[in-house]
Amino acid sequence: MAPTTIFAICCGLAEHAAQEPSVNIQITLLKLFKRLPHVLIWTWSNLLLEDLANQRLPASILEDSLNKPWRPLPSNRITPDETRHLLLWLIPLVTLLSWHLNVAKESILGFVFIWMYNDLEGSGEGWFIRNALNAVALANWDAAATSIILERNGSAELTNRTWMWLCAVVAVIMTTVQVQDLPDMHGDRAADRKTMPLVVGEKVTRWLTAAVVIIWSFICPRIWDLEVFGYVLVMTLGSLLATCAICYRTVATDRLAWKLWCWWMMVLFTLPVCRVLSDTITSESSLD
Repeated sequence: MAPTTIFAICCGLAEHAAQEPSVNIQITLLKLFKRLPHVLIWTWSNLLLEDLANQRLPASILEDSLNKPWRPLPSNRITPDETRHLLLWLIPLVTLLSWHLNVAKESILGFVFIWMYNDLEGSGEGWFIRNALNAVALANWDAAATSIILERNGSAELTNRTWMWLCAVVAVIMTTVQVQDLPDMHGDRAADRKTMPLVVGEKVTRWLTAAVVIIWSFICPRIWDLEVFGYVLVMTLGSLLATCAICYRTVATDRLAWKLWCWWMMVLFTLPVCRVLSDTITSESSLD
């Protein structure tokens, strides 16, 4: 929930600043935060739907019994059939909520990605398809959340720069999200999932991921034409993530690497705000 919400707030602020540069940034933030409950409810409901769809299948239960035995299904707190019944109720409710918030198309597209990833076993078809589905699904959520916070009639009304940033986010996720597979190799092997560490090799995955993370840590601030300060936190977290992935190879440190990846992504999502702040400071300096 947190990454999608942060993306929506930051891109929403950047869009407002680009379209209404004369409006005070505090006023813009107030407008956005009034829409924040809508974003949180929509994001939470779609995330719940995805989790139920993902965790109810036999292969997922087998994997979770090895990697995450505390989850409801492997711990027998809920059955797969009960989960299916929940989905039968939840899908129309989420669709109605999305229609009310003018993002029904994005939500239905999300259902398609969830269906492809889980029921059509896209998650186990191969690491490329697995990463691609993860990337486009998450970007679709980001676009919808941004539309909600801006009160737009769907993501089609977002600016070209926001769409360019969404495309960059898709590329970043697609080339780095395999970090999540490092701590789950034991369970993925049992479930016969063709994740990147199991297909191309653990060592290659670690080194390739570390290199790509560093490259994106340099490219993403450049997309927003940021000064040195825009690189510092991104490069710091990216370097920590790369070091963790390469130098420490236990399940515990791989889980830490996954958490670092989530934090690194959230910092990337704040880059549009860094651009707004930089422009504001420059504008105020020129007035002085």
